[in-house]
Amino acid sequence: MTPPGSWSHYASPRHAMRRFLISCHGAGEQSGPQPPFRRRALPTRGLVYISEGCGAYDEYEPRGLRVPVEGPAVIWLTPGVLHGYGSDAGGWSEHWVLFEGEPFAAFETSGLGGRHRPVQKLVRPVEDAHAIFGELREAVAAVGPRAEIASSVATQRLLLAILDAVEPAEGATDGMTIVDRIAGGATRTLSVAARAAGVGLTTRELGEVVRAATGLTVNDFVIEVRIARAQSLLAETALDVGQIAARVGYDDAAYFSRVFRRRTGAAPSVFRRQQARTPID
Repeated sequence: MTPPGSWSHYASPRHAMRRFLISCHGAGEQSGPQPPFRRRALPTRGLVYISEGCGAYDEYEPRGLRVPVEGPAVIWLTPGVLHGYGSDAGGWSEHWVLFEGEPFAAFETSGLGGRHRPVQKLVRPVEDAHAIFGELREAVAAVGPRAEIASSVATQRLLLAILDAVEPAEGATDGMTIVDRIAGGATRTLSVAARAAGVGLTTRELGEVVRAATGLTVNDFVIEVRIARAQSLLAETALDVGQIAARVGYDDAAYFSRVFRRRTGAAPSVFRRQQARTPID
């Protein structure tokens, strides 16, 4: 295993950067056996690119998942989700970035993982990863608007390179997997039968595809996607709870708040206080 060198840098991008672009809040690399993270929740999104080695990702309440990781692969970390991850005894090569920003939704729609797919297998190593992380190392360590823009550009280059290396999932159609298409339409108020018809499957076939990819029923998957988007909006915007509820597919803000609390363990207002980086008036 070729070590990438061990380093880490953190940043606090200004509010304008966090509002309009994908902003980078930290990056680093390390290799070999590492003490695992356990029961950690982040205030931002994160990605952990495992170029070599094996280990596992754990997600605690509310879902209780344990997903094996074999490089090359990416672990996607969602704000506020209690998680852990680590290599097996043989260690791994780990490259990570902390980031936030609404533009990430475009990458999710194009096929990157997220709340609904926390571990994503890649068909090949990420192209130019060494050069991109070299840029991130320099940019995140610097201070000022130019450095913040440079780290944003490097983060987006990394996301695009990961997208190019994503393993096509079973049931891929027109360059987008069935699961991605269901995720893309999750905020629409549709029955399971209507969602199945929209991707050319029977209700039973759709249920089998979604369960195989995520371990969830179609309805539970739709709720997970909605709640993940709501978490991002709470953390990254000043929209009120009613506006966020409407954006993620709920006409009734009170019902949305009950679902959100049941799924995350916190009311939307509490989640925002814990995770928001944009000042809320």
